[in-house]
Amino acid sequence: MNIITIGTLKGGTGKTATLFNLAGLLAEEYKILLIDCDPQTNLSLNCGVDITVRNLNTVVSIFEDSTATAESVIFKNPIKDLTNIDIIPSSIKLSATELKIVSRAGRENILKNFILDNQKALSVYDYLLIDTNPSMGIINQNAFLAADSVILVSDVSLNGIQGTELFIELWANSRKELRKEDNVKALILNNLDKRIKLSAELVEYCDENESTRDIILKTIIPSSVQVKNTEIEHKTINLLHKNSPIHEAYKNVLIELKERGIV
Repeated sequence: MNIITIGTLKGGTGKTATLFNLAGLLAEEYKILLIDCDPQTNLSLNCGVDITVRNLNTVVSIFEDSTATAESVIFKNPIKDLTNIDIIPSSIKLSATELKIVSRAGRENILKNFILDNQKALSVYDYLLIDTNPSMGIINQNAFLAADSVILVSDVSLNGIQGTELFIELWANSRKELRKEDNVKALILNNLDKRIKLSAELVEYCDENESTRDIILKTIIPSSVQVKNTEIEHKTINLLHKNSPIHEAYKNVLIELKERGIV
């Protein structure tokens, strides 16, 4: 079981869409469990989960209920055409959860311990893919600490790339305290608009910058309305636009991640 967490410190980079569509491609061959640790619930919504359903079991239970089991929180087969994907959905209540666990002993290890305690039930999955929100909060630290690999996603913007550098620095400080090896393994640049002259300079900066040059992928995902379609239709790119350039870009990202031993 390979655990991968997607991270960023800037909103609007296409982080969740990237995770969603890479999961769709992986699900053609592997069994995937998505874990939505973002209180914005975008990954859950992308999958078509109705988060307004009363008594819906969510990731909140993992952090607040020590008796929660994997079976009780997993939502089976939300995307009917991709039977290999299940999800633990999120909730807007997760923001309040962050405050509730702030004084809890071992607070950064809650998700990791849940995975260990439910290893038998989770062993059916080849990949656990975890989404986060743009912060270095306690719940996100749980997601980064539990991960074999952290993949950063940035749009091709000055703010996005500065956010990437800040993430690397902040997580380096935190993981040393948590006795975690460096697990930031890749940087995906997303939403490239070639009409913007600064874009080429920013890509070149990432290629040469000490903190990003070893993790940046060669493939850059272009800006595309077809990615928005995947969110609206609750279907991944390989279901909606299989012969499109954007689908090809995601495939190339996956090839690079395989070459690096991340997937």
